[in-house]
Amino acid sequence: MKKFIFVLMVCMLHVVGVNAQEDSQSKPKPKKQKVYLPEKGDVSLGINVAPVLQYVGNLFNGSTNNKLSALGGQPVVEGMTGYEKSIMPDVSIMGKYMISDKWGVKANLGVMLRSNMDKQYVRDDEAFLLDPLSEKKVVDRRKTSRSGASLMVGAEYRKGKRRVQGVFGAGVLFGVQSTKTTYSYGNEITQINQKPTSAWNDTAPNGYRILSSKTASDVFFGVTGSAGFEWFFAPKMALGAEVNLNLYYVKGGQEYKKSSGYNLSTEQMETRYDLTSPGNDVFYFGTENLGGALYVSFYF
Repeated sequence: MKKFIFVLMVCMLHVVGVNAQEDSQSKPKPKKQKVYLPEKGDVSLGINVAPVLQYVGNLFNGSTNNKLSALGGQPVVEGMTGYEKSIMPDVSIMGKYMISDKWGVKANLGVMLRSNMDKQYVRDDEAFLLDPLSEKKVVDRRKTSRSGASLMVGAEYRKGKRRVQGVFGAGVLFGVQSTKTTYSYGNEITQINQKPTSAWNDTAPNGYRILSSKTASDVFFGVTGSAGFEWFFAPKMALGAEVNLNLYYVKGGQEYKKSSGYNLSTEQMETRYDLTSPGNDVFYFGTENLGGALYVSFYF
């Protein structure tokens, strides 16, 4: 009888275990909740979407010169009203790091180096002197180089628990830019040909033919504040917009010119170096867009 009871209990426990296992398998597993908002430790990269919107719009307006360019952020000082020396580059890298769910640090960095060479044919003065019917030509060259960098570092605070967050930030900004132009000529200056044919009308203050023009670095520095929002249309992917209030100062660099010409007094060729501009300083305070007026951010 004891053996029968023991066997019966073992069978009952087995049946109970099988039923419990079937019940656990039949119950649906809870869905993992999607996380839309950035969290502590997340890193973000952003791009300016204005060029994309312009490209898409041009697809429907009959534009024949539709190009997709300037993807990335906007530089620290993308353009300055009334000041011709807008800082380069045209595009920058926008990045953020979340030190908590609400606070983050951000940076905007851009670097650019541009160089272009202009070439033009001009009359070969020596060949023309020997034969007025000569059609020989020589080449004049003008090379312009511009380099620049922009940097903004700051912090931001986020407000909101749903898929739309207000984003408020502040930071310091710095930028630098310089320009240099060099010239080379096919016709040399000689005692006989003191004013040779040239493609360029650029001259130094003394009337000599210019060899190079260089502007010392323009330096931009100041502070910025921002206010905007980010709408998370997908987990860790946001469409954002912001407006900036900037206060910055530009210390313009001096301009130097190197030139050469024939000195009638000494009857010799000479090279001169002249300071042609003391540099223009600019003070700016106002609202503008910085780092992406309309942008998309991806959080990882």
